Amino acid sequence: MMQRRKFLKTSCTVCVGTLAGITAISLLESCATGKIVKSEISNDTITIALSEFEQGKSYIIVRNSNLTYDILLNKINETSYKALLMQCTHYDNPVFANSKEIFCPSHGSKFDFNGNVKQEPATTSLKTYKTELKDQIITIFLK
Repeated sequence: MMQRRKFLKTSCTVCVGTLAGITAISLLESCATGKIVKSEISNDTITIALSEFEQGKSYIIVRNSNLTYDILLNKINETSYKALLMQCTHYDNPVFANSKEIFCPSHGSKFDFNGNVKQEPATTSLKTYKTELKDQIITIFLK
């Protein structure tokens, strides 16, 4: 009888631990920021190879050590891209993205992938940069 109880207790512990691990991974994936691409600035532009977009992914994060905030490069369609500064317009905190939205964890502001405010306290859209696609290269114009 004692061995059966020990077996059940051990089995239940393993099941609960596995379920907790799967749940934690799912939560982390839903909050995860996209692929990060490091790039250099040249003549107030950043260039990104179109191949940096992974199959089925609609955005990448562009990082440069000279910029205070990252840039989210969003694929609108096969020929159109939108670049958003990942700086909350409410209180200058960094924002993050998941598959559904861009959000500020500090005060709860939410933005769509065009940079428009979905939820306050922010009332101003995210800063955007002009982009251009030419010869499989996306150029982000910083000025």
